[in-house]
Amino acid sequence: MQICPSKPPKGKCHNVQEIRLVPNLVHMSSAISLLGTVTQRLPSGGEHRPGQEEMAALVAETIAEQGIALVEAGTGTGKSLAYLTPVAAAAKRTVVATATISLQSQLVENDVPLVADGLGVPIVAAILKGRNNYLCLQRYEELSRADRSEQLELLRGTRSEQPLAALRDWADNTDTGDREELDPAPPLELWQAVSVGADECPGATKCPVGDRCFAEQARAKAMEATVIVTNHHYYGLDLASGGVLLPEHDVAIFDEAHHLPDALSATCGSEVGGGRFRALGRRVRAVLTDTTVPLLLDQSGSDFDNLLRADIGSRAPMTPDLLQALVMGRDRVDRILAELRKAKPKEGTDAEARIERATRMATSLVNDIDQIVESSDGDVLWVDGVDQAPILRRTPLDIGSILEAQLWGKRAVILTSATLPDGLVSQIGLPAHTAITRVGSPFDYPTLGLLYCPTHLPDPRQTSFPDAMHRELVELIEAAGGRTLALFTSYRAMQAAADHLRATTSHPLLVQGDAPRGILTDRFRADPRSVLLATQSFWQGVDLPGDTLTLVTIDKLPFPRPDDPVLAARRRRAGPSAFRSIDLPRAQILLAQAAGRLIRRADDRGVVAVFDTRLATNKSYRWDLIGALPPLRRTRDKAEVLGLLRTLDTSQ
Repeated sequence: MQICPSKPPKGKCHNVQEIRLVPNLVHMSSAISLLGTVTQRLPSGGEHRPGQEEMAALVAETIAEQGIALVEAGTGTGKSLAYLTPVAAAAKRTVVATATISLQSQLVENDVPLVADGLGVPIVAAILKGRNNYLCLQRYEELSRADRSEQLELLRGTRSEQPLAALRDWADNTDTGDREELDPAPPLELWQAVSVGADECPGATKCPVGDRCFAEQARAKAMEATVIVTNHHYYGLDLASGGVLLPEHDVAIFDEAHHLPDALSATCGSEVGGGRFRALGRRVRAVLTDTTVPLLLDQSGSDFDNLLRADIGSRAPMTPDLLQALVMGRDRVDRILAELRKAKPKEGTDAEARIERATRMATSLVNDIDQIVESSDGDVLWVDGVDQAPILRRTPLDIGSILEAQLWGKRAVILTSATLPDGLVSQIGLPAHTAITRVGSPFDYPTLGLLYCPTHLPDPRQTSFPDAMHRELVELIEAAGGRTLALFTSYRAMQAAADHLRATTSHPLLVQGDAPRGILTDRFRADPRSVLLATQSFWQGVDLPGDTLTLVTIDKLPFPRPDDPVLAARRRRAGPSAFRSIDLPRAQILLAQAAGRLIRRADDRGVVAVFDTRLATNKSYRWDLIGALPPLRRTRDKAEVLGLLRTLDTSQ
């Protein structure tokens, strides 16, 4: 068996296990014993985990019956082995979709080889990403052959001499063309100049260098694989396209499935912004002699920016001005398409490739404009983005009908996460009686830590709350000797806390935004005295096991914004049940994910402090939130909390 290292040497495998799958290894009833065979190879030596065994048996049964299973598996369950072992046993082609790159890498580089080794079963596993994750050799060569003025046009005027030189060195040596190999990552303008999206790539047969295409090579490997690992976004695009992106498969597994509704809503919608008109203008300037229409595209880009900017974060009703801008923009793109069809470039040239890409890009833009103009009551039109680049989005409110048509009943489906609220069932269009199986965690949470809610603090909606919360935070940090992940529901609240801590504590502060996420977490691990302050992007997917982290604090209950345009539309549709069907499940997920940062191993200990007194006092929903959290021992006693934190501070 050949196993890829995390950074393979040149010429070796990359994110692919070159192994075969033997069919019909065993009946599903042997899933638990097979799991034991696999886990014997772990450093823990096959630690007995009842929740993992229960999940493996359920997954095996679901695969055999081509059914649907929703499994909430707490931290430490070992859910990836619990679903990969039955997959290997059943010999079914499987797609595993995750929300994070780190989990994708873990599956292919660690977990699949472990299962294959433990069972003696060859498996072919591959990661499949979208095209824009790979270097486009055709665009790279066009950029390299362009004169200086054209390069600046392609790079949007950005002077990227040094990054371009580094990219050239990498491009001449890479075997995969995968952007993840680049460290540091290239500027966005540079990468966009040497990559393509699915909406403009003509495909290998129409590209002069299609036989060397990195994206096509990755896709070819995935087509041969029996376990294909991708992300929720890519799976959503496959559903929206009617299944043209992924190969036929028997099993679909959605890990980190609490992200799935939002991911599918995004991929099954459409979007138009001024940037798309300007990008198309840049594409066609190099191939059309008439400069009038590209200038009109630039004008449409500016018109859209000016029209949408004031409504960022809000719904965008189809006003006469918006409709006129859409229709005028579409007419201009149609004129571009007519000019492109007249062009007769020499076959196999850069000009032919550029015209083909521009044609596909223009066609995609026309289709998205049409979908927005024809949007129905089941869609929400709203404005996203920033002042420099507002985007008009169409988001479908109901993804259940899409899943019913494309997924349910077509194959076995397993949805799993450490947190699956009951509300997920209705969000994805399953019958109300569909059960979520909760297998729990092997960790002895009441022994390992405390859940602390300081009820002496003001209500978080009062103006006195920030100062009181900051004082409480400092006391806890000092008792813990640092070792703190302080999480906030807004960037503004995080910055206010950072300003206060800089003036009141000597502990090193790491603040989100000061450095990339990976660098911040590495610095936090390296210095136990440090304090890491972050917003919701750190509430999940951050793994900090050991005594580096003994305190996790959360400033407020993470209820979604009342003015979020998509959620507001869903609330109106839900009526009186909106809070419990829309807002509460989201708060449950985020709060549980944040609290889950503390206990990552059986020997981790510490405190989760939630400064929002509503967790302890609100009678209508407090138990819904507490029930979603790891079952830490609950306390309101600050002295007990400070005593535990001081005990865990090994630097004293």
